Amino acid sequence: MSIRSHRSGAFTAVAPPPWQDRAAGGRAGDRGKRGVGKPRIRLHNIGFGLALLVILLLLAQARRTQEDLLRSNQAFSRSAEVLTTVQDTLSALQDVETGMRGYVITGTDAFLQPYHDGNRRLVEGRARLRQLVGNQRDAAWWSRTNHDIDERLRLAKVNVDLRRRAGLEAASQSVAQAGGKEAMDRVRSLLGELEAAERERMIVEGRAVERRVAEFRRWTTWGTAVALVLLAAALLSVHRSLVQRRQALHLARAGEARQRAILDAIPDLLWQFDTNGNPRLLSSDYGATLPPALLVAIRSALPHVQADSAVHTLTAQEASGQVFEARLVAIDDGHLAIVREVTEFIVQERALRDQHDFLRAIVDSDESLVFVRSAGGRFTLCNIAFAATMGLTPSQVEGRRPSDLAGQRIIEPLLQADDALLQGEDEWRADRVRIVDVREQERWMQVLKRPLVRSDGQRQVLTVVIDVSAQQRMERMKDEFISTISHELRTPLTSIRGALGLVVGGTAGELPDSVRPLLEIAHKNTERLVRLINDILDIEKLQWGGLSLQTHRLPLRAMVAQSIDQIATYAREFEVTVEFGPGDDGVVEVDVDRFAQVMANLLSNAIKHSHAGGVVEVSVTRRDGGLQIDVRDHGEGIPENFRPRVFERFAQADASDVRRRGGTGLGLAITQSLVEKMSGRIGFETETGQGTRFFVWLPEAMRLNDPAPSNTADDLTPYVVLLQDESALADELARVLREHGYRTLLANDITRARELLQSPNAKALAIDLGSAGTSARGVLRELRSEPEFRSLPVLLLGIRPPSVDSDGLRGGAVGVVDWLGKPLDPEQVAETVRTTLRDPSRRFEVLHVEDDEDVCELLRALLQGHGLNLHAAGSLAQAREQLSQRRHDLVILDLKLPDGDGSELLEELARARPPTPVIIFSAQDGGLAESRAVLRRLVKSRHHARELATLILDTLRHWPAGGAQKEETG
Repeated sequence: MSIRSHRSGAFTAVAPPPWQDRAAGGRAGDRGKRGVGKPRIRLHNIGFGLALLVILLLLAQARRTQEDLLRSNQAFSRSAEVLTTVQDTLSALQDVETGMRGYVITGTDAFLQPYHDGNRRLVEGRARLRQLVGNQRDAAWWSRTNHDIDERLRLAKVNVDLRRRAGLEAASQSVAQAGGKEAMDRVRSLLGELEAAERERMIVEGRAVERRVAEFRRWTTWGTAVALVLLAAALLSVHRSLVQRRQALHLARAGEARQRAILDAIPDLLWQFDTNGNPRLLSSDYGATLPPALLVAIRSALPHVQADSAVHTLTAQEASGQVFEARLVAIDDGHLAIVREVTEFIVQERALRDQHDFLRAIVDSDESLVFVRSAGGRFTLCNIAFAATMGLTPSQVEGRRPSDLAGQRIIEPLLQADDALLQGEDEWRADRVRIVDVREQERWMQVLKRPLVRSDGQRQVLTVVIDVSAQQRMERMKDEFISTISHELRTPLTSIRGALGLVVGGTAGELPDSVRPLLEIAHKNTERLVRLINDILDIEKLQWGGLSLQTHRLPLRAMVAQSIDQIATYAREFEVTVEFGPGDDGVVEVDVDRFAQVMANLLSNAIKHSHAGGVVEVSVTRRDGGLQIDVRDHGEGIPENFRPRVFERFAQADASDVRRRGGTGLGLAITQSLVEKMSGRIGFETETGQGTRFFVWLPEAMRLNDPAPSNTADDLTPYVVLLQDESALADELARVLREHGYRTLLANDITRARELLQSPNAKALAIDLGSAGTSARGVLRELRSEPEFRSLPVLLLGIRPPSVDSDGLRGGAVGVVDWLGKPLDPEQVAETVRTTLRDPSRRFEVLHVEDDEDVCELLRALLQGHGLNLHAAGSLAQAREQLSQRRHDLVILDLKLPDGDGSELLEELARARPPTPVIIFSAQDGGLAESRAVLRRLVKSRHHARELATLILDTLRHWPAGGAQKEETG
């Protein structure tokens, strides 16, 4: 037997047992007989009393309203009398005025009758006005009023007396000049003020009367209504009391039946225990018995269940395995117990707990970091791996916010985007997130977040974090391995390839006929091996994203034409002609070397699949806002079953033909990846037996007729200043010099020329005599008088005078280097500027930073006899030592050196004034930041050593910085 017991504050309401119902019903019946209606009778009395009180209040309000009306009537009467008195006073004054004027005009005594009557009435009116108004007006008002009335009476009397004594004319003048009208106006104003005040008072009193009457009406209406309602309620209460008394007995009789029905409806059994612990079944299932183990448990618990205690719950398991639950509550004469079987519930609870423990074990056994956060930011779930990153356990994390945890700093990178998912996002991923765990170990994580929506609609965020640190380390090792392989394979292959090329090319002398075929075989297979290594390394880098591009904006047709020229030898081997048709042109932004690789793959593919004597057609057209390159062959076309796999790695249409045609099946896969990295797209159209057209579309960066860059000296490239105002000549000279690697800046006057010449990048001055005229000598003398311009090379453009020396413009204080006639000869311009900017007797200083002695020796052989000093450095330390000893016109740099990365020198070379130009020649072809010092980047095994030598010589011949600068100090 298993017994569990606990107390609960909640208890399901149950109908009283029948014995209580019967007892209660009997007592209720007795109360009904004795005085069920007494409370209702008291309510009746209250209703009638309130109604009477309302009537009395209405009578009191009526009396109050009547008194208010009487007071208002008295106030109205007084105000009316005041208004009448004011009007009488004004009328009396008017009579005095009229009588006086009539007497003055006629001299007849009959007109004095109104005059005397007015004086009498004024005395009475003023007295009555004083009596009515009294203290409502201040003394000042009374003083002004009496004074103005007396003044008006005095003037009238004066006019009457003057008429009697002096006659009409004197009296008329007195009337006109004495000021009687002004006095009368003042009296009218003062009395009008009093009249207005009284009228306002009457209006106020009238409104007050209206309010009192309206208030009385409301009181009467509501009071009557309330009284009627109270009376009706009292009568209704009497009626209901009588009805309820009849219903009370019926309800008491129905109570037992209703409670019995309730007990029958519930599945639980209701038992009553008396004070001795004896049970009695109250439910209708009369055959039911209490399980023995439960009965023992209940009897043991009864002494502990008091009347004021909470519900007591206990469980007991029988020998059969059944589990029962009992809920106990104390009543007046014992206890009630609700008993139910909970075996199935216990089984389900255990299964749910087992499932929870099972899922928890799965989550905790996962090495991935798993956690769930609520909308409030609390962790509702986390596994051991997640908590361990902070040195905690799941119980220390769950239920808390990140700010409550000591390891908040560690997990902060993993919490980003939670708000977005709570607001409706469906998913969030991050391939690489860096954290540092509690052991200070760097770890790289892959994060996946998805929302969890609970049954109540609340959103939570589930986060699964996979530790990809090992994968990150493998990728880093792979990167280092590929870099090492690139260097260790490409560097010796470059030496072998270059040496064989020199020998086959006859640099070492004529070869015996028996040896030449063997060397040509070695050289040819070296080229095949180089292409294979390049393709394998390229496809590997493209696959894991390790290939970076160095893009530049360049004209497209020129690059396509160069690619066609470079593949001409290969085309001749297959007896195929490559034709470049007319078309559009524009500027595209591409990596020069990678674009050349794309074109080489497309052209070689078209050549290989063309018939002997066939033609490969190449064209450039403007399409869809960009430029499209088409490469068309007239071979057999691509088999239909192979077309879906054209751009797959190692895919070849006919394996039996691989040996004859050559190739690894990687070219088109590499081409597609490179085109897409340059923001372009590639595709093809083919027809069996007719040939194939591959097309590459690239976005156009700028049309060739777009405006040229502004005429500024911000660029660090050295330049020639042109002093003239003829735009046609300036454009022509700029074009000629630009083709040979020089820059020109235009100055319209000597002031602008002086500004441009202040820069250390200004290397020469060209003056157009057509613009300067006879002032050329003055301009030159002015410049030569300044120390910084004394050695400045100067070129004159124009028709040479008959005697140069006599003109005084060559040599001496002026120092003209050369005279260029019009029209300009491009070769003469280029040669003159080249001679001006470089001392012919000075040899170029070139630094070759390379740790492979074979490559150094190969390059030295290629550059031998070209007027330059080639200095070798096998490490960063040696390179820095060489740079400290002299100024170099050019640096050839390998990136992988024994003591570091060669790119560390780029910043030092770029800081030189002007920057030392750099050509990168390395097996490494990715991950290098841009530098203004880098002229070109060549990859070992992808570019021939002879190509490097040609680039070096071309750079030294055209790059203005080379040889143009003397040694600088400070």
